[in-house]
Amino acid sequence: MIWLIGIAAFLVLILCWLLIAPLLLEVDTRVPQASFRWRSIGKMRIWYDGDWRLSMQVLFFRKTICLSEMKSKPRPEKVAAPKRKRKKNGKKTMLKMIRVLRTFRVTEWRLAIDTGDYTRNAQLYPMNFLPYAFKHLDINFRDENYLVLQIRNRPWKMIYAFLR
Repeated sequence: MIWLIGIAAFLVLILCWLLIAPLLLEVDTRVPQASFRWRSIGKMRIWYDGDWRLSMQVLFFRKTICLSEMKSKPRPEKVAAPKRKRKKNGKKTMLKMIRVLRTFRVTEWRLAIDTGDYTRNAQLYPMNFLPYAFKHLDINFRDENYLVLQIRNRPWKMIYAFLR
């Protein structure tokens, strides 16, 4: 009987860890790569070095795939089924999605833009000094275009916002 309580407690602890383990999304276009991590659970990374590659790791399983070598099979044509009428609860769904999106936190962002047109760059240049964009936005004349973005969240926050 005690071992059953121990197993139940262990499963509850694992579930709690899954809910509080942070999620991290990083995008860096200077070195063309994007990665998604669920700390201590797994990570996925896509990058370009001559051809696109995808690397996945979940606990002890690790796999790297070259995306250019993958070939898609021709899909058979689907027979069109009669369309069903959907319930109209768009406002509630939209409010839930907005609540879930508000749980995400942008921890780092940098954006450099060069439009290639000197007059347009000069018109956009004062945006470098806006309060929320200072040291994050760089309108430049150096032919640099990149985005560095880091977003964090935790699964329990998304679930709570969705159920609220």
